[in-house]
Amino acid sequence: MEEGDRRMRMALKYFCRGSRFDWRLQKQPVALLSIFLLISYLLGIVTGQPDKPRAVNYIAEMGMFPLTIMFTILMFQHEIGGGGMEIISTYPVSLRLIAVRKWLNAVLLSVLASLLWMIVYLFKYGEISTRMYYWSGTKDAFRTVSMPELLMQVLPAYLLLTTLTLAGIIVFRSIYGGLIAGFALWILDTISGGRLLSSFTLYTAYLPQEASFPTNRSVLLLVSALLLGIAIWLIGYRERWIGREEE
Repeated sequence: MEEGDRRMRMALKYFCRGSRFDWRLQKQPVALLSIFLLISYLLGIVTGQPDKPRAVNYIAEMGMFPLTIMFTILMFQHEIGGGGMEIISTYPVSLRLIAVRKWLNAVLLSVLASLLWMIVYLFKYGEISTRMYYWSGTKDAFRTVSMPELLMQVLPAYLLLTTLTLAGIIVFRSIYGGLIAGFALWILDTISGGRLLSSFTLYTAYLPQEASFPTNRSVLLLVSALLLGIAIWLIGYRERWIGREEE
């Protein structure tokens, strides 16, 4: 029992220490682009006309989806982009715990960015009004919503894009693998107006009338969990990273 507690404390210690390193975003090349995009969204809100509020769905979905992908890239930029995984994989640390930590931090970044633009939106317009869907399956309605309500509506899509990007990075052992996986899904779903994924689109704005919102969000969460499980399982094979330089 004591041995198990000791290992748990050590794992938590490494988790916190690694998280502090992950959040040194100023050292990551993608950070500047992410900050620029987020600031542009905030400026768009602030400079909007009081009688013509910026479309909430446009920011919460169209604007935030690429940011969630870039936040995931940020978490792995040092290890994958700098070839650090070959070294880390030789250390007596859990690679799977590293993947979980970076996934959680990427999700947290997406949540914080969402809360930031919502706060600015509330300051500018006094309320957030958009079309909301109900997890109970009842008819959607355009109404004033709270920040937690809106966040819960879009979070499943954020999780899917974050996890797909993570899986792409680990499967292809490359940042570009994650970029292609995440942005390919986002771009195809966007340019097709949701027709590509139909009832399982990332966008609530593109959800067909006959589609079920609870089913849509549940499938996104289920696929996210499946991809996360595959990514965590696959990253644990150290020989994939140690032998990379020899390929």
